[in-house]
Amino acid sequence: MRNVDPDFMAALADAPERGIVPRKLVSVTAREFGHPTVLETVSFWTGDENVDITVTSGVDSQPSTRLFYGSVNLEVGSIPRVSDLTIQTVPVSISQLADPVQQLVRGYDVRLGKVEIWDMLLDPATRLPVGVPQLVFLGEVDGSPIDTPSVGGEGLVTIRCVSDAISMLTRKNYTKSSYEAQKLRGGDEWGKYANTVKTWRIPWGQAV
Repeated sequence: MRNVDPDFMAALADAPERGIVPRKLVSVTAREFGHPTVLETVSFWTGDENVDITVTSGVDSQPSTRLFYGSVNLEVGSIPRVSDLTIQTVPVSISQLADPVQQLVRGYDVRLGKVEIWDMLLDPATRLPVGVPQLVFLGEVDGSPIDTPSVGGEGLVTIRCVSDAISMLTRKNYTKSSYEAQKLRGGDEWGKYANTVKTWRIPWGQAV
């Protein structure tokens, strides 16, 4: 069960009387080309200006103040709410005209990059954040095709995001049956003939 910020919940409860101003926040953490251990995080939101917003990291659960770029036509697809092990897929589209978007998808290696999505509410009167943005999705990049627009059109970058925890459960660990990997554990040779044993024909019983 998630612990939701009380101010956030209060704003939702007061929405019928006071109104509500929802915003989406998205952060993508990618690797530098040629330097896979160097990580860069680029963030966007559905607002109009570039602003610093403090969020709770989905990776280490610590507060993190990040620069969120606005006016990028950010659209976040619906986030499936499932109770089974179905892999959740969330499309995130951004205008490719924005310089930060170009830097993200062309300047960094976004493959399998971490994706964090938050819901944030603004006070209808002050337009200031109400409570702490709530993390609603943690996953990884599964694809980021860039659509080339026609003359006068605006291209989009659609980032396909998949649920991190569930997708990890579907991955196969081939080292479990790899002889080279197994023999590193004290000379274990259990898988020495794993590649050929399926072709063996073992005599059984007596020939008639």
